[in-house]
This record gives sequence, C-alpha cells and structure tokens, in this order.
Amino acid sequence: MRSLKFTIEYDGTNFCGWQIQPNGRSVQAEIERVLTRLTGAPTRLYGAGRTDAGVHARGQVAVARVASPIPTANFVAAMNGLLPDDVAVRAVAEVPENFNPRHDAKRKLYRYTLWHSPSRPALDRRVWRVPYPLDCAAMRGAAAALLGEHDFTSLSNQQRAGENNVRTIDRCDLIFAADYAPFDRDVTTSGGKIFMEVEGRSFLYNMVRNIAGLLVDVGRGRFAAAAVPAIIAAKARARAGQSAPAAGLCLEWVKYD
Repeated sequence: MRSLKFTIEYDGTNFCGWQIQPNGRSVQAEIERVLTRLTGAPTRLYGAGRTDAGVHARGQVAVARVASPIPTANFVAAMNGLLPDDVAVRAVAEVPENFNPRHDAKRKLYRYTLWHSPSRPALDRRVWRVPYPLDCAAMRGAAAALLGEHDFTSLSNQQRAGENNVRTIDRCDLIFAADYAPFDRDVTTSGGKIFMEVEGRSFLYNMVRNIAGLLVDVGRGRFAAAAVPAIIAAKARARAGQSAPAAGLCLEWVKYD
C-alpha cells in the first residue's frame, strides 16, 4: 500500500462542505468516487481540515492509502479528467505511511475576501460585499489585538464544555488588492477588494469567518478596536458580533515540515 498526499482546489459554492454528509454533495465524496474508480478499490480520503458549506480552498491537503501502481504524475491528469469542474487536483505526492494531514500541519493560511463598494460585482461573486464605509485603520488595530495565543471561545460557533479553545494567530493582515501590499492607510477606504489573511496552526469552528465579521464591525464603528481584548477575554460568542458569510472564505494553503 502507498500513502498519497493530494493538494486540492475547489469552489465550495455548491458543496455542503468538505466532509461526507448524508444529504448533500461533498468534496470528499467526489474525490473518493474518482479514486475508487481509478484504483479499482474503495478508497478513503482524510483531509487537513473540514471546510464548511460554501467555503472554498486553493490548497486543501488530503491523504489516501492506495494499492494502485499508477505513478503520482499520472494521477493529476487522470483525476481531473473525471472530477466535476468545481474540483481540481493540483498535485499528488507519495508520503510516509504515518503522514497525518491534520495533526502534522504546522501552518494554515485562510484568506477572506471583501468587496468594498456600493455596487455589486459580476465576476467577483465569491466574496462578501460590504457597501458602507469602513475605517481600515481601526480594523488593522483590531487585527493586531488578535495576534498571539488566546482563548478564542468568543470567536467560535461551537461551544463544548471542557473543550480547549486556546489557539495562536501568527498573522492577521488587511491587504488592499490593488497592489497586494499591507493596507496601512489611515483613511476610510473608498472602495475595492480587501483581503483579510489569517495564519496559524489550527482554528476553531467558524473562527476565521467570525474574525472577518468582527473586523468589519470594528470598521463600521459598532465596536472600537480597543474593545477587542475585552471581547476575547469575555469568552462569550454573543460579545463578538456577526459571522461573515461563507462565500468569502478560502483555505489558501497548509504547510508541513
């Protein structure tokens, strides 16, 4: 048996999420169907994380154990020829048998995309349109307050007694799409695409979407940037404001040693 690592891209719009569900189309099921057809045996796929319904990925990572002798270089073309248009395999590599795409992950990058304009986009529909003014300097201040190790219960939609909700955010940036440089203008933006990039080892359920929602609430003046530490310390989801829509979120990459 061989362990194969797959780097996968997908548009999550028409999926119920990554994980197989009883009543819905999932990314995992689509890829397992194709792998089973190519290898001639039922094949199970294990991912680095479970993206929710409507969430996209450019660099999801998953592993499968197969007995097939098909060279790794041939898997990409063969699988993409059988997969639907909204899923693609970007790369396949052989890995050690004990490779675990979730537990061995060292860093993940999520990017949330805002369309900041009174008018709606036609081409960039996989975004969250924010038509009102945003104070990006305040949003940057709020993002800085999230850095480091904290109990992020206030930014998780899944509350379980006794669960460890401590996570570490290594980077949280606002980036203006015009030049893809850190957006550090101390003015209210006049429109355009804004990326929120959040980097860390692991995240709680809906955590990145809730971060995006909180930063937009700060940008609108619903919360002050200075209030973010108290919001986190409260360990109460109700204190942290709205959750951003799934459509704007994309898992960009997962890194390993």
